[in-house]
Amino acid sequence: MRLQRLFPQTIFWRLTWLTALALGFSVAFAVTLYGYNRQQMIASQVTEQVGEVLADLEDRLDGLSPAEQAEWLALNRRPYAPHLLPLDSPQAPPAAAPRGRLASAIAVALAQRQIGRGDVRESRRPKRQLWVKVEMLGQPKWLVIPLGRFKSDSHWPLAASAAVFTLAALAVAALFAWRINRPLRELQAAAGQLGRGELPQALPEVGPSELKALSASFNRMLADLAANERERSVMLAGISHDVRTPLARLRLGVEMMHDESLRAGMIEDVGDIERILGQFIDFTRGAGSEELQACDPAELARSLVARYARSGCEVELDLADELPLAWLRPLALSRALGNLIDNARRYGAEPIRLEVQLEARQLCFVVIDHGPGIPAEQLDTVLQPFQRLDSARRADGGSGLGLAIVERVAQQHGGKLHLANRDAGGLRVTLSLPLRQGPAILL
Repeated sequence: MRLQRLFPQTIFWRLTWLTALALGFSVAFAVTLYGYNRQQMIASQVTEQVGEVLADLEDRLDGLSPAEQAEWLALNRRPYAPHLLPLDSPQAPPAAAPRGRLASAIAVALAQRQIGRGDVRESRRPKRQLWVKVEMLGQPKWLVIPLGRFKSDSHWPLAASAAVFTLAALAVAALFAWRINRPLRELQAAAGQLGRGELPQALPEVGPSELKALSASFNRMLADLAANERERSVMLAGISHDVRTPLARLRLGVEMMHDESLRAGMIEDVGDIERILGQFIDFTRGAGSEELQACDPAELARSLVARYARSGCEVELDLADELPLAWLRPLALSRALGNLIDNARRYGAEPIRLEVQLEARQLCFVVIDHGPGIPAEQLDTVLQPFQRLDSARRADGGSGLGLAIVERVAQQHGGKLHLANRDAGGLRVTLSLPLRQGPAILL
């Protein structure tokens, strides 16, 4: 598991590192192959030189007396040219002397061409020389061949060329991976918007055929969702009109009744039906087509508290000293906060307080009441649609959608809803929304 964490997690870096590893192995193989071929070429050249030198020396020494041969060899013994030495020469390296790769390759080439007597040695001081045991006019001798002109070339030009080639190839590979990854990033951002309840723009259908097909499928899904949203809006408008109209007539008829004992209860029942219907429509509608707007959260809270004050409900307001403008959906947020205050009125106890605070780049709307609170084991279940406490079931006018509507509004803003019982009694409901600088952050 730890080893897996070391591997890149994104497609871009995985493609980049995969290309880098492939290029590294390719360059290493090419450099190794170049060195091997160069070594074999030098071994072949030295082998041919040995054969030519032996043939030339035999021609020159043939017909000379031993004294004349020794004199001729002494006169032509130049240290930087091939020359012959007696087999017992003290300058000869020992048989156990190590040989380099080039000397070993030359020994193999000489053995393949059956040149010499199979004994090949190498001396490195005072200068690098190859000692080949040969048969010259019936006598064993050492043929000494200087290897100074076969020095290894500097590795810097080859390394620099390989580095430049690798970097260029990596740049092209990174560009290719970025081009492939860009539509996936756009798809990821669009999917995130869709998960928050927003309808993103259609994706550009560019890139390889697989990514084009993926973008086209996503765009078709967006079109279907948009069509469903339009049909749902039409359906909600029809339901609202078709149901509220007879309710309005029913309310009017009830208010004209002369029996006071029945009229008050029936008006309350009609109000409960209208409120439940409104909650159903709000839950189904979500944020609708409302766009994000730059809002003053303090002004939004003041207007909400003032609206409740006009209906005879006093809500305490506690605002932070400095609240910046925030990108919000004011109508959806007002409905959500209204649901929280209504719940505090219906199931809690006064005083009810609305706080607006700024904590760690989070805009927090807090509704506090002084009622009995909620049992700890039911704090999570009450957020689910149509879930109500036993005490709420005995109350009138609730549908179990109030907190579910608030949580959906929180999710559409990228925030969270948190419920907690207060030590002093009552419930503390916190609606935390990330403080955004603009709608571009949602993209």
